Amino acid sequence: MEEDLRRKAEVLTKLAYTAWFALDFGAAIKHSQEALKLYQKLGDLANVAKMHAHLARLTIGAPVGLGSEGKALEHAEAALAILEPGPDTVDKALLYQLMARLNIHKDEPATSVVWAQKAIGLFGKLDMFMGTSLGTSQARVGEIDKGIEYQENNWEPTLQSGNPSAIFFCGDDIVLTHTMVRNIPRALEWGERVLLEVTIIGDLGLGLINRTLVLTYTLSGQISKAMEVWQYYEYESGERKISRHPGLLEDSATPGFLYLRLGEWDKAREYLEWALSANEDRRNFVAANPCCITLGSLNLELGNYPKAEDLLLKSLGICHKGGNVVSELWVLPLLAELYLKMGQPEKAAEYVDRGFELLKPDKNWYGLPAPMYLAKGMLATARKDWGTAAGSFDKAIQINRQYQLPWDEAKDLYERGLMYLTHGRKADREKAHEDLDEALAIFQKVGAKKEVEKVLRKKKRLGA
Repeated sequence: MEEDLRRKAEVLTKLAYTAWFALDFGAAIKHSQEALKLYQKLGDLANVAKMHAHLARLTIGAPVGLGSEGKALEHAEAALAILEPGPDTVDKALLYQLMARLNIHKDEPATSVVWAQKAIGLFGKLDMFMGTSLGTSQARVGEIDKGIEYQENNWEPTLQSGNPSAIFFCGDDIVLTHTMVRNIPRALEWGERVLLEVTIIGDLGLGLINRTLVLTYTLSGQISKAMEVWQYYEYESGERKISRHPGLLEDSATPGFLYLRLGEWDKAREYLEWALSANEDRRNFVAANPCCITLGSLNLELGNYPKAEDLLLKSLGICHKGGNVVSELWVLPLLAELYLKMGQPEKAAEYVDRGFELLKPDKNWYGLPAPMYLAKGMLATARKDWGTAAGSFDKAIQINRQYQLPWDEAKDLYERGLMYLTHGRKADREKAHEDLDEALAIFQKVGAKKEVEKVLRKKKRLGA
């Protein structure tokens, strides 16, 4: 009887892996769950732990309806309860890395750093190389240079390993980190490098990196390129379902962000509301967070301030709980802008102050400070502190030019133009017209329909 059960469990395990390699997640999960029950019945703890770990990996990668980062964490913790008291093994080290990755999905990078360091220590003890989530987590907690150095140093050894999944995720994490810290030149450089390797391997990894690159292209103002890549996946979505995958990390909000920048606000809202709901159901909070930020930004533009406030404060709560400094620096300037528009400058000032507290001068922050300087300039304008306002807008413009963020540069120019108009001197009025003209030209170039309309309305009222 016991022998029959074991043979059946082994057959189910093989079927589970075969289905996984064929990307049949439904069958893979079903066979794995059945095998798990048999190993539990047999009291085979080693294989129980292996099946829990396997189910964790499956449910991370599985699509909507099957996947769940929350369930993945439960499986990983069940495996950990079995393996942690035992000897140091490769399976235990791999499980530590899995815990590091799952804590990224919880948007708790500070905890992820701890698990990744444990994994590195054990891999070293076992005298083997394996990349971990350390770099991704370190960057998110604000140790950007350390994180990027770790990620980039892992690229060549990962390539040499020949492991397709490791290559996909290592390359995508590098490009996404550079994109999230708004270092667009470096993100584009790495994007080309990773695409070259991933294209050789296969389409699954190509979909992953291209989704991230759509975000990079959008931020860089290469809108036609972003649309070309995204429309390919949308067009194929009937077969591939790629455009209806909620994303893995911050790439989740990519389509909505693209539509927001294009001024296709109905499309942006439809996608972002779906992706936010899907990721919250999965308990993939690192993917839900950028959906909150982008949807909050959309509601801010629409003048729906209560909804914007709910979404942006939800994002801030996620950032504070897990220690995600990079995402916090995306949401803080939006909250400051929101409260300025709501006529609450003192509340806006709290978020501006918090942002500059995070931006420690002894670290590189790349393009992240630009939105904070924009918010500082808008706050100073409201306070009629013209010198601080002008200096802050100038700094925002300079940073955005340096890191190739044209849409953001145009917004800085527009707001600086409004500041000059508010100041009201004749010389300032001339400067305002110059800024509005320059902002309009950039918005037109990057296809920002709503922003073009806004600038034209302002120029019409001015009689320009």
